[in-house]
Formats: sequence, C-alpha cells, structure tokens
Amino acid sequence: MNTTSNETLTTVTQQSFIIHPNKILLMILYRYGLGFVFLIGFSGNFASLVTFMSPILRVMSTGCLLFMLAMADIFYLMISIFEFVEVGIVQEGIFLSVYDSICRFRWFMKGFIRFCSAWILAFIAIDRWLRTRFPYKTNQWCTRRNAFIAVSIAAVFAILLHSHMLSSQLFGGLFPGTPSIACGPIDTRSPYVFFFFVQWQIIQ
Repeated sequence: MNTTSNETLTTVTQQSFIIHPNKILLMILYRYGLGFVFLIGFSGNFASLVTFMSPILRVMSTGCLLFMLAMADIFYLMISIFEFVEVGIVQEGIFLSVYDSICRFRWFMKGFIRFCSAWILAFIAIDRWLRTRFPYKTNQWCTRRNAFIAVSIAAVFAILLHSHMLSSQLFGGLFPGTPSIACGPIDTRSPYVFFFFVQWQIIQ
C-alpha cells in the first residue's frame, strides 16, 4: 500500500505542475479572477439576503431556502479569501505555524458548504414541484419548519461525510501555496493518500 500511496502522490504532484505550469498566469488568474468573483459574489448574495429577509418572503419555505443558500455562498467566498491572498497576492504559503489547522478548517468547511448548497438547490426544486403538483398540500408540506429540518439533515450528513478532514492524524498541509495540493494527507505513506486523491474524488 505504501508503494501505491507514493505512486498516487507522485502522479498528483506531476498533474499539479502540468495544470499550473505558469506561476505568473496563475497569480493573475487568482488575483484578478477571484477579485472579480468576490465583487460580484458578495454584492449579489448580500442583495439576496436583503431580498429574502423581507416579511413576505421570510415566511415562505422557498424564501428560507434561498436565504440559506445565499448565506452558504457568502461563507464559501469568505473561506476562499485565504487562497486569494496566498496564491494571488503573497504567492507562497502563509501562516505556516498553524497551516495544518487552517487546512483542516478550510477543506472541511468548503466540502461541507458545497454539499449543503447542492442539497439546498435540490430542496428548492422539490419545494417548487410540490407547490405546483400539490397546491392543496402547500401549507402542510412547504413550511419553514420542514425546510429547516431538511437542511439540518443534509448538514448532519455533510459533517459525517467530511469529518475525516478534521483529523489531525490524517489531514493537514501538503504543499503550502500550491493550488489544489496545498492541503492533503499528512502521512504520504499511509493508505489515506490513495483514498483522498482517488476514492474521495469519486465519493464527493
């Protein structure tokens, strides 16, 4: 298994250098690309928060779900600021003394938010379908309480699914400052390397 883990890590590292051959271009993409995403993303999602906090929309299950989706997007953008600074501004690893902890927090939260956001979108589609297909059941099924329950269940599954990233024995800094492989398995000889770079990509 050690041989498999080493081969997997070597392959991932080589792919990373193939994907990011030009550091200057990469810096420009992160600095100006993410900067533009932050500008549009934060302004758009804050506008959504204001819209869905209105008394009329706040009492509807769809409004609650869209509000939570906007919150999730804002949190994801906030977490992405670290990569913006590390790759687009400083162009090297930052906060190296606590890099392992930052990696665990960032990757867990990004996975958690992506999982929840995907399910919130699914719940919105289901909510709209129920309102159209069973209009007489809307007041019973499409409620804020049911929306919160559905999102809470998705959040629990997201925590269970991504909990391995919170383990200090498994996950931490790998190649600080390098996009896509800045964080990863701490022990490059463990079976977790194969799981994270191969099996986990399929699972998530």
